[in-house]
Amino acid sequence: MSAVTARGTSVATWRSVRSAAGMLRARWFAVLVGMVCVQGTLVWSMPFLLALVHATLRQLDLGGVNQYTAATVLTSPLAILVLVVVAVTATVLVLAEVTLFAVIGHLTLEGERVTFTSVLRRSRATARKMAGWQGLLLIPYLTVLLPISEVGFSSFLTEHVAIPKFISGELLKTPSGTVLYLLVMGAVVYAMLRFLLFPAIISGFEDRIVPALGRSLRLTRWRALIGFGLVMLATSLLAWIILVLLGGLGLAPVAWARSHTAAGVVLGLLELAQFLVAGFAAAFLAFSFVASVRASADRPIEVPSSSPSGHRTRAVSGAVLVVAVLSATPQVVAAINGAAAAAQTSPEIIGHRGYPARAVENSLAGLHAADNAGADMVEMDIQETRDGGFVVMHDVGLRRLAGVDRAVYELTEDEVTALTLRQGGHTAPVPTLAEFVREADARGVRLLVEVKPHGHEQPEFARRVVAELDRLDPDRTHMIQSLDRDFIEEISRLDPDRPTAYVVGFQIGNLPTASTDAVVIEDWSVHDRMLNEAHRQGRDLYTWTVNEVGLLSDHMARGADGVITDEVDRAVAVRERLTADPLTFYRERARGLVAIR
Repeated sequence: MSAVTARGTSVATWRSVRSAAGMLRARWFAVLVGMVCVQGTLVWSMPFLLALVHATLRQLDLGGVNQYTAATVLTSPLAILVLVVVAVTATVLVLAEVTLFAVIGHLTLEGERVTFTSVLRRSRATARKMAGWQGLLLIPYLTVLLPISEVGFSSFLTEHVAIPKFISGELLKTPSGTVLYLLVMGAVVYAMLRFLLFPAIISGFEDRIVPALGRSLRLTRWRALIGFGLVMLATSLLAWIILVLLGGLGLAPVAWARSHTAAGVVLGLLELAQFLVAGFAAAFLAFSFVASVRASADRPIEVPSSSPSGHRTRAVSGAVLVVAVLSATPQVVAAINGAAAAAQTSPEIIGHRGYPARAVENSLAGLHAADNAGADMVEMDIQETRDGGFVVMHDVGLRRLAGVDRAVYELTEDEVTALTLRQGGHTAPVPTLAEFVREADARGVRLLVEVKPHGHEQPEFARRVVAELDRLDPDRTHMIQSLDRDFIEEISRLDPDRPTAYVVGFQIGNLPTASTDAVVIEDWSVHDRMLNEAHRQGRDLYTWTVNEVGLLSDHMARGADGVITDEVDRAVAVRERLTADPLTFYRERARGLVAIR
C-alpha cells in the first residue's frame, strides 16, 4: 500500500466515523425508539411463526423436527409450504432489523425528518426489492450465512442459528476435518465481510439485490476492509468497556443487600443495558457504513442541522418508550426468579467420554480423571465386536485414535483391547464394558452408557445389551442412552426398571417424544419450553456438549438436570459459584452479560 493510498483510506475512514458520531448525537432518540419497535415486532411475531410451525407438526403427527422426522417434513407439501412462508417472513423481518439504522442514517444525511412515516416508507421500498428471484438470495444470506459468520449485524430472530457443535466438534477432532471446517468457515466469513455494506446500499440506493451485492464487493477490497475492521473492533471494545463498568457498578447494591433477589434485579437491568449498548453500537456501525457508501457515490455525508420532530411523532415515541419500560418489568421479574432457582439448583456434571483433556477418551484413566475432578456421572460409548463382545469406543473406525485402518466390527474383543490409543499426548488401552463398569462401581461413579449401533451387530443385539448390563449392574445404577430411538425404546421395553435416555442431535419444536426417563439434547436446540415440558412429564433433560463458562452457567441456571461436558473442572466450578453467596452468583452470571452479541 502506498503512503498516499494509505493516507487516503485513513482520511475516508475518519470522515465516516466522524459523520457516524454526528448522526448518533442527532438521532439517538430515533435509534432508541427504532430498537424498541423492531424488537417488539420480532417478539410479537415469534409466537405466530412458532404457532404456525407447531400446527403443521401436529397435522403431520410430529412433535418436532429431528434426524428421524426430517424426511417426513421435507416430503410433505404442507410442511414445505409452511417452511417457505416462515423463511420469507423471517427474511423480511431480519432485513427490516439489519437495515433499520441504515434507513435512519440515509434519511438524516438527506436532510429529511426521521418520523415513523418516513422510516416505514423507506423500509417498504427496501423490502419491495425482495420481489422476484433476486429476493431468494436474501433467504440464505440473512437467515443462515450472516448469523453463522457473526459478521455485520445480528438479528434477534436468528441469534440461535449456528453450526451444531456435534458437527463442528467432530470435524475438529481430525486434521482433515479441521482443515475442511476452517476452509468453509473462512470462506463464509470472507464472503460476509465483502457483503458488509449491503444493508447500507440496499436501503439508500436504487440498486436491486444483485447490483447491491456487487457494489458491496467493489467497495470492500482489502484496504477498505482494514479500515472497517478497525472501526468494528474499536466499537466493540468501547461497548464492552461500558458494559464491564455497568456490571462493576452492579456489585455495590448486591454487596449491600446480600440477597439473590437483589442479584436478580441487577442482572435483569444489566441484561436490558446489554440490549441498549449493543443497539447503539450497531447503530454507530450502520451510520459509519452509510457514510462510507455515500462518500463513494459523491453524496454528502455532513450531518445537517435537524428540525424538531412533530408533536405526533414525539407523542407516539413517548408511548412506545412507556410500553417498552412496562414490557421490561417481566424480564426483571424472570431474572429474580432465575436467581432464586439457580441458588438451589444442583445439576449433575457428566464427564463426556471421561475427561478427554486429562486422558484418552473412553479410557479407565479418563474415568479416574473425571471422578477426581468431581463429575457426578461419566458418559461413555460401547460397540459390539465381531465375536459379540462389548468394548468402550466411540468411533467405528479405529484410525483416529489407534492409527489402524480397521473398524471395530471387523475385529474380535481381544484384538480391539490389544490396541493402544493415543490422544493429546496420552496413551491407553481399549477397555471392555465389564472392566469399565467394575472400575466405576469401585469408585462409586454412575455411568451414562451410550450404545453405538454400527449396523453389523449379531441378532438380538438389544436383548444381549440388556443381559450384559443386568449381569454387570443388577442394581440398575447405570443408565443406557442412544441416538437410535427405536433401539432405546426396545431397551426400555425389555428392561423397564433400567434408567434410559434418548439422545437427540438436533430438535426443532417440542420435547422429543420417547418413553425414556431422560432426554439428552444438543445444547443449541434446548429452550425453556423444552425444560418445562420435561419437568411436567417427570423426566430429566441433559444438555451436551457444553464447555464454555457462559453456556455452562446459562444451562445450569435455567434448570437443566445435567450437563455433559469435556471440561469437568470448569463445570464443577461454575456450579459451585452459582450456588454460592449472592455476590459470587452475581459475578458468575454477569460475566456472560458484559459482552456484545
